[in-house]
Amino acid sequence: MNNYTAAIGSFIRYDMFLINTLEYTMKKDKYDVEAYKARKEILRSEIENNTPLHACLENSGEAGEKLTKAINELLDTVYGDESTICKLSQDGSELHVDYSQCLTVFEHVLPVHEELRKIIEAHMVGANKDQKMDEPTYPDLIAKGEYFYRGLVNMLLLDQFDHLFADYNKARNEAKGAITPQSNFIQNDIERAVKLFHFLRQNAVARSADYYEVIDPLFALIEMTGGRRDLPAGKNFGNVFTEVKTIAREHAAKWETAWRPVYTQFENHFREEIVKLQQQAKQA
Repeated sequence: MNNYTAAIGSFIRYDMFLINTLEYTMKKDKYDVEAYKARKEILRSEIENNTPLHACLENSGEAGEKLTKAINELLDTVYGDESTICKLSQDGSELHVDYSQCLTVFEHVLPVHEELRKIIEAHMVGANKDQKMDEPTYPDLIAKGEYFYRGLVNMLLLDQFDHLFADYNKARNEAKGAITPQSNFIQNDIERAVKLFHFLRQNAVARSADYYEVIDPLFALIEMTGGRRDLPAGKNFGNVFTEVKTIAREHAAKWETAWRPVYTQFENHFREEIVKLQQQAKQA
């Protein structure tokens, strides 16, 4: 691993810490405090210290400034001391997460990931052009990571969409069909979720038939909830949500199974290579 491919590896690793932030869109009984602290430290230190990412952002002009701002906003919103989403208990032994704000986590994580993906792609092109690509496993890692990411986010976001749609119908039913401030509030969150689905699809690199086995029924469901498409004959929204969520979960699990051992191998190899590079630098 040379300095060029080590930089690409550091971007891939940073992106994974970012993606792991999506844990705070999940409703759980308990969250890992040490994992929270590690994510917070890595996400902040990599843009503040002398790292490949910091250098990349510094040398990217307005685009670099914009991404740095987005990362800092994510850090403040999710990991900051004043965050209302993630809060450590007074003794620091427990992490409390406000699940009701999970859409805000999506809104911060997804755009940053897409910019990091573009950085990784650009550096991969540069490494190949300059004949510095000495890590032949990177293309497969990145390709499998794309499916893992799309599967994970669509699955998590679909769960939230299901809850919101059910809450909206409940609010309207309780108001005997009338539109109320509560239903308007939920409708706004539904629109935020739909916007995120569209953003996720528009930025996807995945193009396989396997990928569209998730996307096509998902967006058909979105059109049904918006009144732009009829429900299938003999089915209600509960049936369709269950079917689409099952498809999303099955594909997400399959894509994660394909990606995880490849990423674990990369992570172990990356750590070993970084130690070698640091030793070489000291000797030089």
